[in-house]
Amino acid sequence: MDRFIEVIEFAIQQEESEAEFYEMLATRAESQAVRNVLLDHAKQEWEHKARLQEILASHRLPGGGRRFRDPDLQIADYTVAAPVAEGELGYQDALILAAKREKAAERLYRDMASQTDDPQTANLFLFLAEQEAKHRHQIERDYDDMQKEG
Repeated sequence: MDRFIEVIEFAIQQEESEAEFYEMLATRAESQAVRNVLLDHAKQEWEHKARLQEILASHRLPGGGRRFRDPDLQIADYTVAAPVAEGELGYQDALILAAKREKAAERLYRDMASQTDDPQTANLFLFLAEQEAKHRHQIERDYDDMQKEG
């Protein structure tokens, strides 16, 4: 199997798994507002999956300047979320957990990019890492806004 196809199919599975995870967390949300945030993140993951399916069908990455300048707020690095298996999930814990998962996915793709000798595959992994970084950044901005509002 072509390595490009392998990588995209792996990423599609990851996006689907993340969407289902957010949907599961939404069932544990302490309020409708938190539930809506989690369902919005699930929706974004389903959209990422659809975008990856389009890339798979065309066998090409989107063109243009993709380099996302990540103003990493490092919230995912310096916060602790409540364990997933316990009780209701509040807004802060939902955002922390989401940011940490996005950061882990981003790191995975960056690590995979550095492990391949094929430039096309490395570029694909970097594209995927950027998508995760954008999503994490959005989550961290939501967290930062929540902290400012007190």
